[in-house]
Amino acid sequence: MPITWCDDPTDPGVRHRIRKEWENEERRYEHERLERDQRRLQWELEDVKHAELLREWEQERLQHEEELRERQRREEEGRVRLNLAWARVEAHQCTTYATREYTAQLTNLPADYKYRLDACRLTPLEIHGVSYTPKRCEVHGQTVIGYWEVNENEPDCRPWWNWYKDKGCISPRSGMRRIEHYLEVLPSGGDWREFCATTPVRFLDMEFVGAHNCFQFNLGTYGHWEIKDDSCL
Repeated sequence: MPITWCDDPTDPGVRHRIRKEWENEERRYEHERLERDQRRLQWELEDVKHAELLREWEQERLQHEEELRERQRREEEGRVRLNLAWARVEAHQCTTYATREYTAQLTNLPADYKYRLDACRLTPLEIHGVSYTPKRCEVHGQTVIGYWEVNENEPDCRPWWNWYKDKGCISPRSGMRRIEHYLEVLPSGGDWREFCATTPVRFLDMEFVGAHNCFQFNLGTYGHWEIKDDSCL
């Protein structure tokens, strides 16, 4: 029974109840302290386990990287011994702004060679005086084909924006203005949507990696930009 204002603290029975309540409170606090200590100990053990797992993962990562380097070294040695080379190098259409796809066939590759794809990935090809390894490789029967996407020294893959037009506010109080450009010299065979979205432009002291929206009209490609403009508020 809790102590009330009408209890006489000089009464032995009241003092006994007060002492019992203090003892109960102390036991409750001690129990809570033990629970907190147990939780803290559990967290510390979990931290130790987590740190051990991280160390194991790091060791596995380092081991994997070392194995990969060793494998690449062996494959490179094998490639050099086989005197692998690229033949039938072909330039294809532009795939995106300033980028053209190339393909070539890997030669001097024995029919029973196990690491055909790896040999392809590790064998460089010189294009425009720069050495590149393939972006991807494919095996077609006994033929291994490498694919490259070269984004240097490809001027024919660089269209540009022309015919700047201010189309006015999108709508009253929209706070947005629409700008339109015409895309000049779209590469032959290129995806107009891709080139519209990736051809950079600068206007009104702003730079964009491509158009916000694209459309075609009378076989021409146009880009739209919607920019903030307080005069449209």
